[in-house]
Amino acid sequence: MATSSAAGKTIVITGGAGGLGKAVASAFLEAGANVAIFDVNEDRIKETAAEWEKYGDKVLTAKTDITDETAVTTFFTNAFTKFGRIDMLINNAGVMDKFDAAGTLSLDMWNRVIGVNLTGAYLCTKAAVNVFEKQSPVGGTIISIGSIASYRGINAGLAYTVSKHGLLGLVRNTASFYGPKGIYSIAFLMGGMDTNIIDVFATGFNQDGMAAMNAAYPGFVVGKTNVQLHDVAKYCLFFSDPTLAESSNGTTININKNWPPV
Repeated sequence: MATSSAAGKTIVITGGAGGLGKAVASAFLEAGANVAIFDVNEDRIKETAAEWEKYGDKVLTAKTDITDETAVTTFFTNAFTKFGRIDMLINNAGVMDKFDAAGTLSLDMWNRVIGVNLTGAYLCTKAAVNVFEKQSPVGGTIISIGSIASYRGINAGLAYTVSKHGLLGLVRNTASFYGPKGIYSIAFLMGGMDTNIIDVFATGFNQDGMAAMNAAYPGFVVGKTNVQLHDVAKYCLFFSDPTLAESSNGTTININKNWPPV
């Protein structure tokens, strides 16, 4: 999976110690990039750091709360100090709701999902842009992991849907404002994936909400319809070339195996 465009570059990945984030980080390390990841799960961070010892100084890991602006800013500062620049941010960290609609959604769940999926992505985008503008040469690319729920109304509960709709606004505004400065922003609109985002379902979910989604968009088959993580990593590697990122600045790219069908 090696690519010359990624070699020697520095990539920051949120939620990078598990699921999609770890798959993408591993692909960049194999391609010769420096990788800086943070995750809120301390056990996953320790396990991943141990696995990546063979990459030596090309790795930076830290337990970090994505909703804490000071912690996020500190991580980006540390990554910049260690590697000399940051070339790409991948806004990957995310949590799922329990398929609750407005009438049953708890305020705690709303705050948690919006905090991680949207506020966290904003804080990381802010920190990345501030680094991109001050480094020489100026520039960088941000890939934000959106969802089918970024443009459909019933692929999740209310909180997740709103967070992923809002993420598109963050992506497009950033692309429009900073594109002329060589800072590019792209959204991947993902279909189903086998990741740890569904950990929240371990304590149950809204059966009516799940049934409504399945009725609206039937046909999902685990192991067949879901997108493979290593394929998403290839898209990320592709856009590590800034000329390609520039050509897609502000766009959304569907990666969903045509589920639900267009």
